[in-house]
Amino acid sequence: MVLAVLILSSATVAGYFDWRWHRVPNWVTGLTVAVSLAWHTWAGGATGLSSSARGLLLGIALLFPLFLLRGMGAGDVKFFGALGSAVTPRHVLPLLTLSLLVGGLMALWLVASRRAAGETSRNVVDIARRVLGGAVGPHPVVHIDNPRALVVPFTFAQAVATWIFLVSHWGLLT
Repeated sequence: MVLAVLILSSATVAGYFDWRWHRVPNWVTGLTVAVSLAWHTWAGGATGLSSSARGLLLGIALLFPLFLLRGMGAGDVKFFGALGSAVTPRHVLPLLTLSLLVGGLMALWLVASRRAAGETSRNVVDIARRVLGGAVGPHPVVHIDNPRALVVPFTFAQAVATWIFLVSHWGLLT
């Protein structure tokens, strides 16, 4: 339960920074990784350390392609890796699924509130055409570097998902 409280605190701080400034401080991510690795090492020795490290790598690996396509920032990727080190590989995919669902709901709300359904639909069709045509790479308009693009603070979505996940499985990490 101690690790769960620390991870919820970390996720809350990271989510706040992402919501407010669209940045995730490296100190939050680094502290989360350090505490997670230390906790799992203390609780499970070399096996715990290995599990935590594999969760870190898996979390980063799953989101890294989206970073390469400029679909999300490095802070989102690094923080999800930090969460992976906390929840270990066994729970990375369920946490990612929940994070994507929360992020998707946030995106729908953002599109609706900005009345951008038409433009968003055109962009989705354009992305699909580019992918089906073999074009791999960042979209010329739909990327996080475009100040006009609608951007979901994904670490905030991760924080909400972490709260839902850990509270619903409270004894999971103790």
